[in-house]
Formats: sequence, C-alpha cells, structure tokens
Amino acid sequence: VAGAVKAAQMGRRAILIDKPKFDAGVLPNGLDVFFGGPTGLFSKALRDSAKNTNVAAMKAQKMDSDVIWKQITNDVLKLAIRNSEGQCGLLARYGIDYLQGSAQLLAENDEENVAASKKFEDDLDNPEDGVRSVKVSSIEDAEAIISGTKVLVCTGSKSTRLPGIPFDQSHRIFDSDTINLLGYLPRSVTISGLGIIGIEFANIFNALGVEDVKILVRGDIKSSTKKLGMDLDVANELMRLLKKSGVQILEGTSVAEFTYVPPPGAADEFIQMKLKDGSTLETDLFFAATGRCPVGKNEETGLSSAGVDIADRGMVNIDKKTLVTSSKNVYAAGDVIGHPALASTSGEQAQRAVSSMFCEGGDSDVAQDANHDDPLSIGIWTIPEMGYYGLTKDQAEKEGFSVVEGIVGFDQCLRGRVFAPDGLLKLVVDSDEGTVLGVHLIGKEAAELIHYGVALVKGGMTIFEILSTTFTAVTYHELYKYAALDANIKLDFGVE
Repeated sequence: VAGAVKAAQMGRRAILIDKPKFDAGVLPNGLDVFFGGPTGLFSKALRDSAKNTNVAAMKAQKMDSDVIWKQITNDVLKLAIRNSEGQCGLLARYGIDYLQGSAQLLAENDEENVAASKKFEDDLDNPEDGVRSVKVSSIEDAEAIISGTKVLVCTGSKSTRLPGIPFDQSHRIFDSDTINLLGYLPRSVTISGLGIIGIEFANIFNALGVEDVKILVRGDIKSSTKKLGMDLDVANELMRLLKKSGVQILEGTSVAEFTYVPPPGAADEFIQMKLKDGSTLETDLFFAATGRCPVGKNEETGLSSAGVDIADRGMVNIDKKTLVTSSKNVYAAGDVIGHPALASTSGEQAQRAVSSMFCEGGDSDVAQDANHDDPLSIGIWTIPEMGYYGLTKDQAEKEGFSVVEGIVGFDQCLRGRVFAPDGLLKLVVDSDEGTVLGVHLIGKEAAELIHYGVALVKGGMTIFEILSTTFTAVTYHELYKYAALDANIKLDFGVE
C-alpha cells in the first residue's frame, strides 16, 4: 500500500494485486479483513482485546468459553475491518486500482509480455525499456495480464515449519500464520520459541486468563534475548514480569515427539508430547513460534523463472540503494528481501523503491535519503511494551566506547508510580562526552516512548541537554531526565 500511494503521489498510475491470506478472512461484501495490515495485525488486535476484556469476570458469571471467545473475536474482527476499510479508502482517494488475486511475474521474453511490449510501444517514453507483465488469477478463477513499466514485489514472508510438528493432523497446532484462525479459548498453551512472536503471544494468552502458559526454549534465556538485540537488564525485567504473571519458561528443551494428537471433536483431550529432556507435557494448544522466512522461492509467483535472483532461504537479492532486483524493471521490498522484516521498514523500503523507479536525472526525493543499513527502532508488543534503539553497553564497549548507564524504574516518575510502576528505562552514555548511544525501555507505552530516544541517539544529544530540558509534568517522558541524572552521577564530570 505504501508503495502504491508513493507512485500516485509521483503522478503515476498504480494497481495493487493481493491474494487474501485466508478464504475465511473475506467477508460477503468482498472485503479482505487482513488487507493492508502487517503480519502481526491479529496479535495486536488480540492483545488490545485481551487488555480490555475481563475474562475472569466473565467466567465468574458462568459464561461459556465459546461465548467468551466469540466476544473476543468479534472485537478483533472490528479492529481488523476498521484497518482494511481504511486502507481501501486510502487507495480510492489516490485513484489506485486494487485487484484480489494471485500474480505470477512473466519473463521478459514470455510471449504474453512480448505482445504487451508491442501493444504499448507507442505509449512509452523510452520504448527500449519495454514493459513487465504479471498473469493474475482472480479469486473468481478469471485470468488477466496486467502490464506496467515497473513491478514492485512485496510477497512477504511465511512461518517456518520445522519437521516433526504435525500441523496438518490437528486443529490445535498453529504457526504464526494459522494462529489467525484460532477458533476457541484454550485451557492451556505451550509455545515453542522465545522470539518476539512467542513472547507476545505468551503475554496475550496470559492476559486472556489462560493460567497454564509455557514457553519452550532450546537454549537459555540470556542467549535467546541477546539474539533479539535486547539489553540484558530489560530482558531480565521482561522475564521477571512474565514469571510474575504465571508464565513458565522451560530452558534447554524442546519437543522430541508428539505422542498423541487429539482428533477434531475430542474437545476434552490434550495434545501429548515427549520433551528432549525426557519429561512429558500435555497442552490444549501448541504454538510453533519458530521464525519466518521470505516468500521468494515460490513458483506461483514466478520470480525465479522471470530472472529474479533468489537466495537459498527464499530471500530476493536487491541493490540496497535502489531496491532493484536482477530482473529488468523489477523491484522488491518488505519481508521478501529479508532482515529486518518489520512493518515500519517495509513501508519505507516500498516508498524508496518507487522513488528509485521514477526519479530521473537530477530529481531528488527524501525517500531516497534513507540508508538501508541504518539502525532500527524496535517496538515489541508485550504486556507491558518494550522498545529499544541504538547500542547496548556490550555493543558500545566493543566499538571502543567507555560507557556508563543511567537506569530508572517506571516508579521513579509520578505517572509511573500511580498508573504503571513495572518497567525501566536505560540510557547508554559515552562517559567521555556524555552522548546518548542507546535507549532501552520496558514498560507502559514503551513502543511510543522509544521515539524520543531515537531522536536523542540520531541527534547525538548529551545527557546535559536532557537535564536542561523541562518535561511536562505527570508524563512518562520525565523518566528520561531521571535516567540522565542517574548517568550523570556516575560520571567524573558534569552537572552537580
């Protein structure tokens, strides 16, 4: 959507072709409730519903679990519809066409593409550039050839399915795609993987009143969170809050074998598992949060056959500056080009790709100023939220900095003490200049608060500038000043 809007803003016609993820997600009026939403739309909507639904109170009133789950999914559906309708409205305002269907990129020498090039030859500014075409199969099984001067590939990612997990044998075993179709409120949940998706869903199910939530970690907590780029103190606070809420984290183990998978209709039975440490486990729902991989190596899309260079794991190789692929006039953005595979960066990449398509000669566009390898601000939708940007202490020291840390709990500001005492904010500070090198947060509104931290780090600001700033009273942003004061106390110089 971001790429199509950018094209319209540059005075170009655009058509967006998208196949609904699930037939169940298409309403009778044709609206795809998942359209225009990030991969994690369902989890974000479910998280919001979990925070605003008192499941315990509903159970105390003897409400049936099916009724409770229906209420929750109705809330989630309303949020998803609001997003989808908003995105469709945005396309309409910019005059962008939208076609539901699957698209296959045709090779330059494909007879359909050659015919299209001849047909539109007189309409092209430079006939030698030719056109690129896609064959579209709509959801009504009709086919069409769509041609344009440029093609942007945003085929996204899919969940990584590890061998040995019987996804197709049970309606109670899910991955990060099929979890969107969850149709009941589980009695217990076992999650494989301590990545961002696994952590978020552990919080969500816990908030939904599921008392037995377990996370299986093949390694240990410290190494798993370090892979995510988390600061150790933030990670420890996250683990403390997870355990405080009742989530169990089983380190150094994973599923060796699924010994029994209940058939559909056996609602009272549990999935039986044998773990690699020799113990056994039963659960009502198993969620494999074992990562995602780009959807590039898929002949339905025709990318490889059309000359697009694709890496072993399905990632489309691109030029980092222009995002052009190895195939003429074909660009790619989003999860399909690999790391970082975030909704925020994917939108930026799509805009940059379109800008590269149509900027000519001395033309300039702010979208092209972005550096593909710039550090990223991360927001994790746990309960409470997490956010971080810049260097951790270990990373800063490896880069040759001498650092101190300014650390404060959320209870050190008035708003935190009263409304949300759990959490902390940390500033990683260069001890020679007082420059803020990194900001790490866990707590209420952390995914919002991190943006001020981004401005501090990118602007090269010091803790002394923070200390000289008057923050609005009774806000979480006051924590920045208290963290700067804590860092200043640890320096050999600075404001007394």
